[in-house]
Amino acid sequence: MSPREKHIPSDAQRTSVCLTAEDRAAVNWIGTARRLAKSKRTTINDILVDALWYFLEKTEGKTKEQISVMVPVIPPDEPIQRNVTEMRKPGNKR
Repeated sequence: MSPREKHIPSDAQRTSVCLTAEDRAAVNWIGTARRLAKSKRTTINDILVDALWYFLEKTEGKTKEQISVMVPVIPPDEPIQRNVTEMRKPGNKR
């Protein structure tokens, strides 16, 4: 079994969500249906994010592009110069 490729952006914020038994059953049903359809988006995270964007578009009338425009652009950080000294392994002393 090969490991899954990383598909969550590095700037994503970790959070927790509480799900009832019915919520978990619904997510599991969607995940199973997606696996049968050979979709790569079968994780709980994928399912909940897809549901969020679907809700925003259908209920609130907002597209992903409209939301993206509202997010402030954070300038990339300059690499931090660090003085790192590599410590060699001590040789065998006889």
